[in-house]
Amino acid sequence: MNEQQDLASAVMKRDRSRSRMRMVTVTVGAASLATAGVVAYNLPGSTHTTAVSGTTTTPAAQPSASSQQPGDDGGDGGGGSVTVPSGTFGQAPAQATSGGS
Repeated sequence: MNEQQDLASAVMKRDRSRSRMRMVTVTVGAASLATAGVVAYNLPGSTHTTAVSGTTTTPAAQPSASSQQPGDDGGDGGGGSVTVPSGTFGQAPAQATSGGS
């Protein structure tokens, strides 16, 4: 009978181990789903804007390539700071699209 008790004990241990693994799997899955939700919630929203009917935008004039010095990017050398209007929570300003190139 000792052999049957050992077998029954081994089966019970296996079942407990499976139960623990199931619990760990469910817990890790739930935590990963919650993390994905938090990441998705914190991603920035759409930055695309629609033009109001009848309005047009004109791109700023760029210096010609012949007037630039080697290594000059055409900027004004102002350090590249951007002023963000309040209420935008640090989102980048919308970018205008060109005719395509």
